[in-house]
Amino acid sequence: MSEKNALMSRRGFIAGNVITLLAFPLQTSTAQQRKTSLLGWLSSAPGADPMFDAFRAGLRNLDYVEGRSIRIEARSVQDSAELRMFAQQLVRQQVDVIVTNGRAATRAAQEATATIPIVMAPVDDPYEFVGSLSRPNSNITGLALQQPEIDAKQIEILKEMVPALSRLAIFFYYGETYYGLESTARALGIEVLWIETKRSEDVERAFAEVLAKKVNGILIVDTGAIGGTCSLIAAMALARRIPAAASWRGDTNIPLLLTYAADEAQLQNRAASYVDRLLKGTKPQDLPVEQATQFQLIVNLKVAREIGVTVPSPVLLRANQVID
Repeated sequence: MSEKNALMSRRGFIAGNVITLLAFPLQTSTAQQRKTSLLGWLSSAPGADPMFDAFRAGLRNLDYVEGRSIRIEARSVQDSAELRMFAQQLVRQQVDVIVTNGRAATRAAQEATATIPIVMAPVDDPYEFVGSLSRPNSNITGLALQQPEIDAKQIEILKEMVPALSRLAIFFYYGETYYGLESTARALGIEVLWIETKRSEDVERAFAEVLAKKVNGILIVDTGAIGGTCSLIAAMALARRIPAAASWRGDTNIPLLLTYAADEAQLQNRAASYVDRLLKGTKPQDLPVEQATQFQLIVNLKVAREIGVTVPSPVLLRANQVID
């Protein structure tokens, strides 16, 4: 081979390899751009969880498209054993992030993985899962309710609406978180009757005690865990003309006199923002836990009329929604 032909051959070899080397980065970049992220949604709410739809809307607001840029494996169940099983399934599927709604769901995800990022969306008491709100010390971050404060506010509003309120039955699932409410009630001249509620049978038995002790107000806490039983409590209270309140973020057709709760859409928009930042590489430890800052008061005038309660004008003026 002549020197000229050898030089051309070497140039062709180098050029071919340069083209090959340039092609591979382009292929990798395209694959990265087309990567579909996989999320797990785990909820301890029984049946369909209305917060899931709000979370999906939050993702759409950030330009995620389900089935293209993101896929979601959703599980919603109340039983603790099933929650743990579903959490383990999500880990085996190697999801990129697990989003949890409720204490039991967050606990199940925490037990299943110490490496996959977990977004609480939300929980009542974040200190069960993180040592610091400003700098979480594990794979868990997200959103927290100020639930004891929310429920204390409900007692105050209920007393404002029903000045004669003197005996309040508090239906609970995780009662240890809420015993501080007794001091709020006592300061308002209200005696508290605590009723543990795990099943619908508990509610039916409890109402015999409610009537015997002449309870004239009901507060339902732990609504996410109590779930469908909330509607049974509200219906039985309505039938007995007892005003009832709850931080229920679900069906507004449930006959409660009032609900006071964190703004669901705002919470789930924030949860979607956490997921977005985690998918883009931010570590959970670098995302402080946020507390709910927006709340909604809903007053049901139909229920008020049926149980003989006149809602004061100041309460109506503060309400975000009035059902009539």
